[in-house]
Amino acid sequence: MKLNVGENIRRLRRGADMTQEQLADKLGVAYQSVSRWENGTTYPDIEFLPSLAGIFGVTVDELIGCEDIRRKEQIAKKMETFGALCSSEATTAETLLPVLRELHKECLPVAQVCEDIWWLFRRILNGYPEIKKDDAVIKELREISEELLSRSIPRWLRDSVVRDMAHLEDETRVGSFLDRYATGQDLSTDTLLFSRYLRNGNWDKADPIRQKKLYEMVTDMVFGMVLTRFELRSFDENLLIHKTILTFLHNLCGVTPDLDHPVTGDGSVDIFVKHRLAMGYRTAAYHVAVGDMENAFVALEDTVSMLESFLRLPQDEAITCKSICLEGIAMKKHLREEDGAKWIRCKDDAIGITVDVTAREALFPLTEVEEWRSFDPIRNDPRFASYVDRVKAVFALDFANE
Repeated sequence: MKLNVGENIRRLRRGADMTQEQLADKLGVAYQSVSRWENGTTYPDIEFLPSLAGIFGVTVDELIGCEDIRRKEQIAKKMETFGALCSSEATTAETLLPVLRELHKECLPVAQVCEDIWWLFRRILNGYPEIKKDDAVIKELREISEELLSRSIPRWLRDSVVRDMAHLEDETRVGSFLDRYATGQDLSTDTLLFSRYLRNGNWDKADPIRQKKLYEMVTDMVFGMVLTRFELRSFDENLLIHKTILTFLHNLCGVTPDLDHPVTGDGSVDIFVKHRLAMGYRTAAYHVAVGDMENAFVALEDTVSMLESFLRLPQDEAITCKSICLEGIAMKKHLREEDGAKWIRCKDDAIGITVDVTAREALFPLTEVEEWRSFDPIRNDPRFASYVDRVKAVFALDFANE
């Protein structure tokens, strides 16, 4: 448990318009002692805590930060409860709303959890249609978004809130919401600089931004087609869409696919590893759904082999693309473990692209029976079990080496 005694002393002292020397005089210590407390070099002796608390008119618990810690723990538990509600099929707007209101009341006043509030939008946005269309839920989210947008928050968070509320807001209000927060055009830094460089004939500076925008457009197209309204299409239609997207990627990347590599094209790893991972699993699942088991295993073999190759790349290994349109993108592989989740992060710092692949993301289609019932006909096949074991093994090996 981290105590922020020094930070609290500094904050309370400044709030009381008091210098370090004045506080030191009241306590009968040298001002250097106060300086060391505030810098975190040392803690005040326990005998000084009641006096410090009395000077600032707070409790000792408030002074040493115990109340803040307890409050953050309570908020974390409520966020966890909220997440569980959003993941449950039994959840209704009536059961979700009290928790949402409680989080609204307790989280927003704490500046450090602003980014956590964004996940509320993500959870509801990906939730069940009847919940995100409920008037009371939308009203609560509208108030949360207004409070967030009135603050000085990071640009990425502001853009995310605007995008999510443009999706969630009801038809009668979405127009006025967009009038207030939409820019009319994309006025991002990249777009403005790209226009500047093009007009000035500065092709060397314009090209990295062009490549980034092309990559982002391909990402939007791929995941938009893969994930949007798939449940309203037949398995045959979804399979055709996935084959079409993969053909597009192969052409873009200058790859001539063979029968053994329908997902990667040639068995190599490129900057679209996350895209190919998502499409590879889905392509295999749709092959199973239409009764084409052998091609399902071909797709799984190509997908899992690509993932193994990717995870076995050395740390900071450059991942590129054969496309002449994206030849400047060179991502580097980094490993990290956060909140119990294992992540592989691909980053191109020069162009500013970051892509995350998680262990759960790689395992989810293979292990979650309820969500991926298309795999049920082959789930007991030893070949299928081997793919699950291979993905688990290579993730465990990679992070063990790190």
